Amino acid sequence: MKENRFHITFFGRRRGFTLTEILIVVIIIAILATLALPMLVKTIEKAKVGEAISNLNLIRTGEKIYCLEWATFSSDIEELNIESPNDATSRYFYYTIEDADDSDFTARATRGGDGAQSAPSPYDTHYYEIDKDGTVTGSSGSLL
Repeated sequence: MKENRFHITFFGRRRGFTLTEILIVVIIIAILATLALPMLVKTIEKAKVGEAISNLNLIRTGEKIYCLEWATFSSDIEELNIESPNDATSRYFYYTIEDADDSDFTARATRGGDGAQSAPSPYDTHYYEIDKDGTVTGSSGSLL
């Protein structure tokens, strides 16, 4: 009776993988995954920030249109003629308009909060702001 075994045949010789070879491959893959995971998390968070800045620019555009019509800036996103980014079911930022008056406004995207998904540390306390001139600043005060 012939025994069935997993083997690879090269030029008539049967060869297989040893347990040591398989363990070495698994260890190398684990090391590469450990090195790549922090970069992946950072890249994903960067994409979420890009979405927030895009939504802030949308609010800025809505504010400009509102100001042309009413000669003042709105303090409520719902009054703007835009789709509110706070209505999205899966979102990472909560959007508000701060300090709106006749001459200026500041729109803010806060990470997490009021229905938005929270962020892992160190991204959990970040917010981004945009003013009527399109200047975007982060929670650390730096320009983006």
